[in-house]
Amino acid sequence: MFSAEIVRLPEGAPPRGRRSVRDAGRITVAMPGRVGDQGARSLCRISDLSTSGARLKTFEPLVPNSVVMVRLPNQPPRRARVVWADEYTAGCAFETPIEQALFDALVAIYGFTPALPEIAMFRMG
Repeated sequence: MFSAEIVRLPEGAPPRGRRSVRDAGRITVAMPGRVGDQGARSLCRISDLSTSGARLKTFEPLVPNSVVMVRLPNQPPRRARVVWADEYTAGCAFETPIEQALFDALVAIYGFTPALPEIAMFRMG
């Protein structure tokens, strides 16, 4: 006799024991962007970035598994698939990963740096 546990994973989730591609190199950013179905027309805020994708905060809900065009600052629109969406936040996977040099440049400009402990003592409240 044997027993087994069957667990249904959400569509697009990596199998248990394997890391998701998006986990590698994700950096918190505060970056303006654009998103749309034909050329990145709506404004959005990019809140984290990796070479393989981004988390977007949008003004309109995006549909999981749809293909959108995401425009990073000073870059042409790039195709991305909406992996997950929760109201006005969505995770997208770029069809073609961004180059490491571009990623490094964007993080240098838009990367979020938490306040240093030495500075925190000067905060009011």
